[in-house]
Amino acid sequence: MIIAITTIASFGILIYSHTPIGLPLLFTVLASPMLFARLLKWEWQLASFWVFLGIPLFFLVSSIFFFLFLEVEAVKIALGVFVTFGIWLFAENVFAFYHLPSTYQAYALEYLSLVLFVVSGFFFTSGAYAVQIFLQLPVWVPALAVFWVVLFSSTAVFWVSKVSSSVSNLFAFSGALLMTELYIALAMLPTSFITSAAAFSVFLYLYLGLTRVHVLEKISKKVLMRYLRTAVILLAIIFASARWI
Repeated sequence: MIIAITTIASFGILIYSHTPIGLPLLFTVLASPMLFARLLKWEWQLASFWVFLGIPLFFLVSSIFFFLFLEVEAVKIALGVFVTFGIWLFAENVFAFYHLPSTYQAYALEYLSLVLFVVSGFFFTSGAYAVQIFLQLPVWVPALAVFWVVLFSSTAVFWVSKVSSSVSNLFAFSGALLMTELYIALAMLPTSFITSAAAFSVFLYLYLGLTRVHVLEKISKKVLMRYLRTAVILLAIIFASARWI
């Protein structure tokens, strides 16, 4: 609960503070991770510490990246509430996993990590496309950042799903290359950066989800069709509602 209060307070400061944005940003980026580190018992020598700290940190940082390009106050408030809920839900499951194992719901962190990374992918690529347009950067500059983001996301999802490193490293690297190429291709579309980022997040969901069930040997025709059907419907909605330039 303290983590959730800190997160929503941080967004409140970002929205309503009249001080230079640097100080509120610094508070936002440091406060929640410090509380998560305490929740994780400061076991920095363990891989689990960095994974479970990195997931909410990336979710928070990518949401702030997206926040910087929003103009409507109501949307900023909605974003703050949504991110706070996501942080709170993840913190509750981490707390149960570490401190109350009997109450932990099996596979909750696996599915929640996947969802947070897909949403984070939307936030991050929205900011990346916006920065590229605003600063007139060559597309390969943000594409490099996207490569490392997808590499970390894939590795973390596979780690939480208990996939061996020899298998996960191969899929994470190939997935990072594939999604980086997709990011570049979507950058060429004559539409808004929100549309391109939304399409990217759907493909990221498709890749992470299908790859995860494949390496866990849980893939079937029913699962495959469910993922494909969801992706096709979402992409149809995204592109049908997009404003083409």
